[in-house]
Amino acid sequence: MRKRTLSNIVLLAAAISLAIFIAITSEKEERLVLEPLGNENPRSVSRIRLELGGGEIIELRRTDSAWQLVDPIHITANDFRVNALLRVLEAPVHARIDTGEQQLAPFGLAPARARVLLDGEEILFGSTEPIHGRRYLLYNGKIALVDDTYFSHLSSSAANYVHPALLGRDPSLQSILLPDARIFQQADNWRLDSNDDSASDDDITRLVDAWRHAQATAVRPYEQSLDWTDEISIGLADGNVRFDLARTEYELIFGRADLGIQYHMTKAAGEHLLNLKPPDEAS
Repeated sequence: MRKRTLSNIVLLAAAISLAIFIAITSEKEERLVLEPLGNENPRSVSRIRLELGGGEIIELRRTDSAWQLVDPIHITANDFRVNALLRVLEAPVHARIDTGEQQLAPFGLAPARARVLLDGEEILFGSTEPIHGRRYLLYNGKIALVDDTYFSHLSSSAANYVHPALLGRDPSLQSILLPDARIFQQADNWRLDSNDDSASDDDITRLVDAWRHAQATAVRPYEQSLDWTDEISIGLADGNVRFDLARTEYELIFGRADLGIQYHMTKAAGEHLLNLKPPDEAS
């Protein structure tokens, strides 16, 4: 009996010791803070140049606290995507490696998978390591190993950085020319030129507001092979914008052939841009 009691006491002591060890280890890990890739504030960056693996070059500029895509096209940029890329400066570094230029190839850095310039500061993106899938970057003369959450921003086209608003931020609408109707401003009022005389002023206002706030679910490179059946012309204070229109089973696609991009919208949302009455109200 005494031997069994002694054994239980030993086991209990061992369990308590193990629990204390785990608690202390966990506490140490929680206190461990990895250093970020750089000391720069992402919000201070004003110029970005991306040199992607396929040879495509993308340039962005910050103006009045907003981002503009300036190359290969000039259009309002998607701030969310740009800021997601800039957070690479804050990426926790799991390891840093000092190495010479002749030793970069094993890390996929010579040649690099992609090159990023942030106000002239260079970051090279290399391959991933096989254990945790973390990616090698070359920054400030050292190889840094970070979680692979940024390279996806460098493996797509310039369309990925276009703002999803079809007319950009806060557009100044002047007119809307649809396949079967024209809406235009006259003496600060919206007028309708259409064969549909049942549309009310509220219907016209709703359509104008729908265009003013239209947002795509995705922006992609322009596909010549789509069945572009109609054209839409939007008059803005600084010029006209022309969209080609294509329909699929589930989407309406508004193409900007001049910029080489297309905006994808759900069928329901797209129909609100083409009809004076919402589809569920139209007779």
